[in-house]
Amino acid sequence: METAIRRFLAGLKRAGAGPAVTAVVCAVLIFSLHGAAAGQTGAERTVLGLSQVITMAIGASPEMAEKRSEAASARSDLAQAQAGYYPQVDTTALMGPVNDARRPEVVGNRIIDPTSSFWAIGVFGRLNLTMTQPLYTFGKISNRRDAAAHGVVAREVGQVQTSNEIALRVKELYYALVLSRAAIEAAREAAGFFDEARSHMQRLLEAGSSNVVESELYRVDAYRADIVRGKAEAEKGANISYFALKSLMGLPPDKDFEPADKTLLFKPEEMDRPEAYIHKALAERPEFKQLELGLAAQRSLVEATRADRYPSFFAALAGSFAGAPGRETLHNPYIPDDFNHVIAGVVTGVNWHFDFGIMKARVEKERAEYERLSHTKAKAELNIPIQVIKSYQDVRQWKVAVEAYQTAATASRKWIVAALTSFDMGTGAADDLLRGIERYGQNRGKYLEALFNYNLSLAQLEYAMGVRSW
Repeated sequence: METAIRRFLAGLKRAGAGPAVTAVVCAVLIFSLHGAAAGQTGAERTVLGLSQVITMAIGASPEMAEKRSEAASARSDLAQAQAGYYPQVDTTALMGPVNDARRPEVVGNRIIDPTSSFWAIGVFGRLNLTMTQPLYTFGKISNRRDAAAHGVVAREVGQVQTSNEIALRVKELYYALVLSRAAIEAAREAAGFFDEARSHMQRLLEAGSSNVVESELYRVDAYRADIVRGKAEAEKGANISYFALKSLMGLPPDKDFEPADKTLLFKPEEMDRPEAYIHKALAERPEFKQLELGLAAQRSLVEATRADRYPSFFAALAGSFAGAPGRETLHNPYIPDDFNHVIAGVVTGVNWHFDFGIMKARVEKERAEYERLSHTKAKAELNIPIQVIKSYQDVRQWKVAVEAYQTAATASRKWIVAALTSFDMGTGAADDLLRGIERYGQNRGKYLEALFNYNLSLAQLEYAMGVRSW
């Protein structure tokens, strides 16, 4: 590096650069290298915006992993319900000992067993096969398939709902972190005002000014205590919010990040009529969609359970294959042989189950579950608009508060400047200056608090409407 610098300076001399130019270039190089070295030695922190933090939190969330597993289970239920349309095959294989036997002989009017020994034991094997194809089931299969399909979509909507909940949680913590850091800076600024006021008072006391007394110095220290306490509270809030965010994001202890926002933004938006927000919430809210899908699924289950009370028509391919080496085969259709045969054929049939109240009770249970979901949906139709209206009014309230305290903080800052100028000129009182600094600290704190609540209320309104805003 030093060799490269020497070559660069030598090139400047050959180009005819004067001593002043060379000195300026040297200074620039020195400061640049110092800044680069400082950047290399400092701990690198990844800068993340709110949307990036939300994405990482959703990706690391065990709740989202649980919802994804539920969706996978629902897709398996759907695949199982769809497979009900396909043939089903049942097979049974048997193998065991059996007495050997030869073809019987007829002597006179008697049938004689010519087997040489009663204790001659052989083996046999038999395979029974039945392949059944449903033909018509009165909706047993189709209704369960529809219920499973609605269940899959409901689980996927549930993932959206969970991601919205995580996003709201992250926004609250992210805004709290930015707010706490801004509050720390505000406390430092207010403490700086008090330090400056104390310095001015000390200088005027030493100069023998008549508009300040020594007790004013104690008043400064008394006022300053609240600033110190407020700064400590802000640091506590920043540390808790930062740790909670790291936990949600799944960051290891040795991995740090820096929020991209240094202060909370105030973007006053034109508010539409509340009815528009309610309409959007009822149309887009994931929980509401889940309830509608759950009702549709339960309606199909009611119909499927009712169809279980009716017969099911089917076609079947039946076959049985058996063999026993130690037994001779009789080729006589009137004398069946369980140990040596080949039988196969296609049949149609009907299966109809009867009971005395079990099926009826099942139908009533599924219908009661449908009624329960209907009442839950009706309750949501009442509660969701209330939640939307509350968030809507909170946004309007905190918007007014932000604008009011922003004006108040600006005015109280001007108050400090004017009071400090008058105090230095000997025409102002220390009490006016101290009250101005105190009022500025209060207005600045309330402005930051209103800014936090405004942004959080917007996030809650978006959540109430089911809007994805990251």
